[in-house]
Amino acid sequence: MDHEALIFLHIPKTAGTTLNRIIEWQYSPFEIFTMDPLRIRATPERLERLPEERRRRLRVVRGHVFYGIHECLPQGATYITMLREPVARVLSAYYFILRRPLNPLHWKVKRERLGVEDCLRLFPQRHNLQCRLIAGVQDAAIGDERLLDIAKENLTKSFSVVGISEQFEESLMLMAKTFDWEIPMYKNCKVSKTRPQIDPGTVEMIREYNWLDVELYEFGKGLFEKSLQKKEATVREGLAALRALPTPGTVEGFCKSTLEAGRFFINKIASAI
Repeated sequence: MDHEALIFLHIPKTAGTTLNRIIEWQYSPFEIFTMDPLRIRATPERLERLPEERRRRLRVVRGHVFYGIHECLPQGATYITMLREPVARVLSAYYFILRRPLNPLHWKVKRERLGVEDCLRLFPQRHNLQCRLIAGVQDAAIGDERLLDIAKENLTKSFSVVGISEQFEESLMLMAKTFDWEIPMYKNCKVSKTRPQIDPGTVEMIREYNWLDVELYEFGKGLFEKSLQKKEATVREGLAALRALPTPGTVEGFCKSTLEAGRFFINKIASAI
């Protein structure tokens, strides 16, 4: 019998990097198809063109993708994702652009000294990103209410676990209990740095431009809390075990990091060839 594939719909700046490292310990790197963020080789289009036999062997497909990629997986699939409070996510994305010269918007933002409010006005394609990715709709002609309805329906019907970034460990335990993951230890791969105080007017502007994400986040939190209640005892037990894990020593941490890097690069190569 075919194993149903797992699709991690990775919304940018939602603790996905940490979750990806954990996923890599659960499956063979040859069973994971990782979308290339630069869309050079490992693209959704390329996944669709792979021989059916190879697609059928995949256990995990992950990346910054729109909902709908399951349609090219003959073995069937279920989704997981992490949602994040929209204001925090937008601000994190903005500072990420400032830090990364390879980001397509970096030099424009730096050269023109664009602030958060400038980016909100100039880059409408980045508005409501969580809602658009989960709805699987790239067409801007789709009306706002319809887009939100589609995203809510997809979350309800196609996602085994809807995680919340602000409750990462609880979300992780829900996923671990759902998919029988073993989590010997983990660390937060992206720790937020101290940032300037944001003007309340800017916060309100972010919420206004991303009101669909605000609505979807609240809806997703409701789904998350229901799942948490159903598995409260096992999640509590898993959290206690997770928090009791000893901090790895220098040598152990180095060995684990080296193994993680090796698995990551093997998977990237396997996804691109």
